[in-house]
Amino acid sequence: MYGYVATGSVCPACWKFVAIGALLAVFYLISPGKQPGRMVYVSAGPARALAVVSLALLIVNPGTEPVAVLPATASHSDSIKKAGPDPVEKTASYKLRVSTPDGKETYLDLREKPALFFAAWCPHCPEALKDAARLLPGKRPYLIVTYLREGDIGKAKEKLAENGLTGEPCYLVEKPPKSVQEVPALVWMEGSELRHVEGAGAIAEKLRAPKLLGSAEIPNPPDGGGENAALAASLINGKVVQPGEVFSFNRAVGPRTVSRGFVEGRSVVETVYGPKTVPDVGGGVCRASTALHLAVLNAGLEVVERHSHSMPVSYAEPGKDAAVAWPYWDLRFRNTVGKTLVIKTSNNYGKLRVELWVYSSQWK
Repeated sequence: MYGYVATGSVCPACWKFVAIGALLAVFYLISPGKQPGRMVYVSAGPARALAVVSLALLIVNPGTEPVAVLPATASHSDSIKKAGPDPVEKTASYKLRVSTPDGKETYLDLREKPALFFAAWCPHCPEALKDAARLLPGKRPYLIVTYLREGDIGKAKEKLAENGLTGEPCYLVEKPPKSVQEVPALVWMEGSELRHVEGAGAIAEKLRAPKLLGSAEIPNPPDGGGENAALAASLINGKVVQPGEVFSFNRAVGPRTVSRGFVEGRSVVETVYGPKTVPDVGGGVCRASTALHLAVLNAGLEVVERHSHSMPVSYAEPGKDAAVAWPYWDLRFRNTVGKTLVIKTSNNYGKLRVELWVYSSQWK
């Protein structure tokens, strides 16, 4: 009764104790003559033992799971117990009942996209979170923190930030649906049935996590040219190239002007005395176009337009550099892989990096 009042359900061990007690009572009722010696052996002795064991278990461990404790700064209304022992609605199995970090109850529609359950203390969950972060923002699953312990809400937000999901909304629930045994777990609707997989590997396969098709990294010293290259790289970061589409570096980066943040660097120009470097606003952007060109070559994509510098450059082998000049010389390539392509760039520790990620068809 204590377990039922505390959790709304009766655990399997309690049912067994009830069954044993009922069986002992039946033995007592049907025993002929009810001789004292026999009663002690058949019914009374085991009944007393059962009572002692039950009382000991109740005192030591009542068999109920404690309600997740929220941080001390949270109000009483923040308790996620209101999400219930099974957050999936009985009348509408596609509805997932959860709470927001500020304690508001809401429902998530599993017909729209799946739900990724993770725990702040789980050592295997970061891998699944990284795979979710690689998805396009609109294609990411619901992120649900479960099996909460004290202080886990703050830790969960830190874990999201560490794995590329800064600012991504997350939800809370006491525990995942009954069929889920461990985290990380992905839950989704397939027709009218609730499905799930567990483990980072299975989740990545189900989410169709993007794969790195090609990448390149070149030196980018912190001079004016390096500043321009980093700015150009940031302007192509996150660009999506659909199957068959031709990507234009110049179209994505735009004019290299002071008003748009470009500074004076150095550019290679032709003079009557041959090629030489001269001061030029936007000089150095070719480092970004070259890094992109090298990534395109490593990915095996079709190069539609490329130009070489008229003199060797230090950051690429001859024939692999990519000179650009607004609005004339451009670097263009075609997405020939038949899947969505996303360009990702970074500029850290004097290194400019370009990555090309392939995205399969994902959740609608």
